[in-house]
Amino acid sequence: MNTSNAAPSYMTPGHMQHVNYGQQPPASEDFIDKAYVTSIRSILKFACLLFSFIAFVCVAATPQCNGNQIFLASVAWLVIIMQVTIIIVFVFRLKRKFTGIDFDFLDFFATAHDAIYLLVSSSVTIHYCRNPGQVAGGVMGIFAFVCLAGDAVVIFLARRDESDPNTSSNGVR
Repeated sequence: MNTSNAAPSYMTPGHMQHVNYGQQPPASEDFIDKAYVTSIRSILKFACLLFSFIAFVCVAATPQCNGNQIFLASVAWLVIIMQVTIIIVFVFRLKRKFTGIDFDFLDFFATAHDAIYLLVSSSVTIHYCRNPGQVAGGVMGIFAFVCLAGDAVVIFLARRDESDPNTSSNGVR
């Protein structure tokens, strides 16, 4: 099996997909990648979306706190927008149409970047705001950070396990 017809890194070895790049997909295959929807990566992304939305609602529904909560609210919305975009790319198999972009690396970079932003903004909100609703929003931001950090680790481990066609297969590094 070469790299052009290898299964995506988020799939287990038992979930092979039918790959026909030059032909129309068969009638049994639809345009939604059901293997991605049930993978650990998408479950972590959906959990992150839920926690980010709850963090935004908690922060937006409480009184102002010197403007520190606006940082968490804006980061939560930026995380939601970026993660929904990544989910759409993988669920609707758009990475086949845009072959020049390494979406797995983009996913790793965006997920790690969003995780760091959530950690910083949630920590600032928890430290400077003593309002219970804003502290709850900060805690939900920390939960979203844990989901994104776990997703980044899963992506990193999947990319590390992929074989590089440029290296020799004799086991010497």
